[in-house]
Amino acid sequence: MTLRCELNINGGSRRVIIVGSEEETHDHLALRLAAAILFFDGEPVEPGPADHALADIGFVPDLMVPDGIGGIKVWVECGNVALNKLTKVARRIKDGRLVILKEDEPAGRRQREVLKKEVRNADKVEVWAWHREEFKRWNEALQESNYIYGEASGQTLNLVLNDAAFSVDLVSC
Repeated sequence: MTLRCELNINGGSRRVIIVGSEEETHDHLALRLAAAILFFDGEPVEPGPADHALADIGFVPDLMVPDGIGGIKVWVECGNVALNKLTKVARRIKDGRLVILKEDEPAGRRQREVLKKEVRNADKVEVWAWHREEFKRWNEALQESNYIYGEASGQTLNLVLNDAAFSVDLVSC
């Protein structure tokens, strides 16, 4: 599935195409779009394995905000992510943020508990979760072609996706 999106966020505009692989769920694509909007002002990218900023890390994020000098300002993972990946990324990103977006609060809390037990730098990892019903509405509002306008700041989305209005504060888990 592919999501074609016209984003008009915080006074700026950008066209974004989110291409999903065969095994990628609609929920995951919906989270990737939300991440692109949440970090809109940082001009996020979906890097490939050859991106020079990833050379010493060995993994590729769902979304990345470059720091402008060849490093990583924000590394974003959406949905389920392997513990091995989180452990290594948390250790290898020195100055950047590591953010995980989850589809609902129970999933976010479970992720936080696993991080506390298994990842040495767990306090460095931010876990943000949608309220379950809001994420369901978000996911259902998505079409192949999408028009989104409004504002995003921190963990807050105030916008319209196609014809559906959203005022969402993601929960820190």
